[in-house]
Amino acid sequence: MQESIKIENLGPIKHIELDTIKPFMVLIGPSGSGKSTLMKVLALFRWIFKKQNIRSYLKHSNISKSPFRLVVKTLISNSGFEEYLTSNTFICYSISFRSGLKYSIILKDGKLSYPQGETIPKDDLEFNKVSFISETRNIIPLWHSRGAALTGAYLGFYFHEVFKDFDKATDNLKNDLNLNHLGAIFQIKKSQSLKKYTMKSIDSLYQDLELKHSSSGAQSSVPISIITNYFSKSFNFNESFNGSVLDDLLKNDKLTDFQPVKNLGTISKKIFIHIEEPELSLYPDAQCVLIEQVVDDCFRKNSNNINLIISTHSPYLVNYLNLLIRKFDSTKGGEGFDCNKLEVLSIADGKANSLMAVNERVVNATQLSDTINNIYDAYENLKD
Repeated sequence: MQESIKIENLGPIKHIELDTIKPFMVLIGPSGSGKSTLMKVLALFRWIFKKQNIRSYLKHSNISKSPFRLVVKTLISNSGFEEYLTSNTFICYSISFRSGLKYSIILKDGKLSYPQGETIPKDDLEFNKVSFISETRNIIPLWHSRGAALTGAYLGFYFHEVFKDFDKATDNLKNDLNLNHLGAIFQIKKSQSLKKYTMKSIDSLYQDLELKHSSSGAQSSVPISIITNYFSKSFNFNESFNGSVLDDLLKNDKLTDFQPVKNLGTISKKIFIHIEEPELSLYPDAQCVLIEQVVDDCFRKNSNNINLIISTHSPYLVNYLNLLIRKFDSTKGGEGFDCNKLEVLSIADGKANSLMAVNERVVNATQLSDTINNIYDAYENLKD
């Protein structure tokens, strides 16, 4: 499947049109420029497409009335851009299938429409998982440690989604996890149904440090490492499908009507991971090591098909991508990342501009040095 998206008049976004969404996409730009808005729109429409696949699969499988309903107002509210919607807002998310067919989901006048119809042909069905690792992830260690004391509290849709992913990921973590960007090892100590998250430094400076007492950089980045490792190596689509779709059919007394149109194992599957500002509270060197680990998890050491998108303010991360590209080219694909599967977009003034150099396998990060150059120029102008 090949994705594309067009967004007009949504908050800070005036007009952004991406004809091809690459497997790895990086968004950089000033605060409030629309990076997170673009990423949240893409995550939302991927989620809607996921639900449409499930609804279509059930329809093809003799379940005429799906229990998986889409309430547009709730979807938009959960996505955090309800205030941005105007009468001029237009969003079109399209998927081109291998069969040559195109399927579009359009938001216009606050309503969803499907020009090709709501039902996806059975031969084009896909099962997808959508994960959004929000900037509020640093609350996870404290939230977990407080447990029942915070039951019912509400910290927003994205926090609860990332917390659920983190909780499932730690349930499936069988061994200690190396956190190379922190020079530490993450451990889970289980007692009955309770989990205690601890860290120990590789150089033995500390042992059994609870995650909630660790540095702000650790509390922000450890959930990223845990979740990407989980989706890379441990996430099971069959278990996820059985735990949601089949359970809902059972609750609605429809399981006896279910006649699977296709074997689950024959249907294409993909995981979409979205990360807000992975660099939060990390020293530049640690940022670079973290992004390499995430790329390895998502594209090199993965047993699942993963697409990755991150939003960032860090010029270090963007510049480090050039090292990953060079590694890939110099090792003939043995290390690093393929430039052909990467897109880096500068988001500013309501638009998106590619930073990928023309006719070169490199990210043109020159403009990201403007602030340093301006500081130097100002310094020189103040000399006696």
